[in-house]
Amino acid sequence: MGRSWHYRELIVTPRSARRGEKCVDYRCVVCKQPYTAQFITRCLTCGGAIDVFYDLTRVRQHRRGNPIERFWDLLPLAHRNDLVWLGDGNTPCLHARALGRSVGLRRLYLKDETTNPTRTTKDRVVSLGLAYLRQFGIRTFALASSGNISTAYARGVQLQTGFHAHLFVARYFLPRLNYADHPCITTYVVDTDFVQAGNAAVAFTRNRDIVYEGGFFNPARREGLKLAYLEAFDAIKTPPYAVFQAVSSGMGLLGAYKGALEYAVLRAWDTLPRFFAVQQTRCAPMATAFHEGYDRIQPHHVIENPQGLATAILRGNPRRTYPYIHQLALDTNGGILAVDDAAIREARLRLWEYEGIEACYASATAVAAMLEMARAGKLPPTQPILVNVTGADRPPHPVPTTLIAWDATTTPHSPPQHGVAVSPDLRERGRASAPNAFPCARG
Repeated sequence: MGRSWHYRELIVTPRSARRGEKCVDYRCVVCKQPYTAQFITRCLTCGGAIDVFYDLTRVRQHRRGNPIERFWDLLPLAHRNDLVWLGDGNTPCLHARALGRSVGLRRLYLKDETTNPTRTTKDRVVSLGLAYLRQFGIRTFALASSGNISTAYARGVQLQTGFHAHLFVARYFLPRLNYADHPCITTYVVDTDFVQAGNAAVAFTRNRDIVYEGGFFNPARREGLKLAYLEAFDAIKTPPYAVFQAVSSGMGLLGAYKGALEYAVLRAWDTLPRFFAVQQTRCAPMATAFHEGYDRIQPHHVIENPQGLATAILRGNPRRTYPYIHQLALDTNGGILAVDDAAIREARLRLWEYEGIEACYASATAVAAMLEMARAGKLPPTQPILVNVTGADRPPHPVPTTLIAWDATTTPHSPPQHGVAVSPDLRERGRASAPNAFPCARG
């Protein structure tokens, strides 16, 4: 992707559908190439991200019900019989008076995604994602994850019959898998990092009747995560001055940006929020590239086999997604920030002490950046500030016990035998390297 995209133009482009049909318009956000309704995630012309646009003159919002129903006209599903809802969403948007008061902010809001079924915002991806796959007749798919999305998809596949998920995970993230063995879930362990696990998932789908789910470039992921922000915008009632979220690929923040553009039209906002993507200093390739003025990740930004407190956002090479987050930051006068371990630990403790939210380190990373900017006088005291608290640590059980050690040399037409257990020390080595869980429990 170059230094430009066409989100603003595509959002307001007039479009229509035949009477009684919903308008779902697929476009490349870089070159504006149109596509018919099909499961495609990258533009065949320029390689840009495909996104979905709607006729905003026909958007109607229900005041009650599950988020998929309530925001139906802003989601990429054409037919209601494909609708899936797995109990996610409708999470609190807390006016954090005590935490805000501690740094001089009167209108600090925390979107508490820890109350979702698997305790992360990624549950939203699965409700919309399974419906989106089913819409195109896809029942078997593969993906890679650092734990949250795979756990959420595993839960979804067990609740929605007819799907089979092939889940790839780097050894370091094994302790973050929280789902039981199931005949419709196959888990593969890759003895490298998250990026290589993603490459393995893509390789696995070649020459098989299996679809790669697409990760960041699957528009259903971004649209599902967008829902958290639409709920928050409705609760706050005015556009936030600034939005903070921890990022790995940044797909949630890009979904939030698109939702803000849609609301700018629907609610006649005269300004957009400033969006701030946040990373931890031990794994901050995006923040470093942004600080150095690069619009693309350079070789010296890449971190091999990254480790850090916030395991959910340990992506050492965000080469494919960084240009979008870079452009988002420029487009909204926001930024890409990094905070150190001490700031993350303090923010996590403050979330618990002031607001009773038991967040994970990734969520605390976003809060830490907000606290640092507030203390530096860079956030206006009376303007609404929104932080997406994207998740919490989960209990250590259940866990999958039947794992397949993925061999990168395995040819695509010769899959490893299902049901082969991973070596006993593989899980233990992953568990030993993971950060400790939060020491407190809710009362």
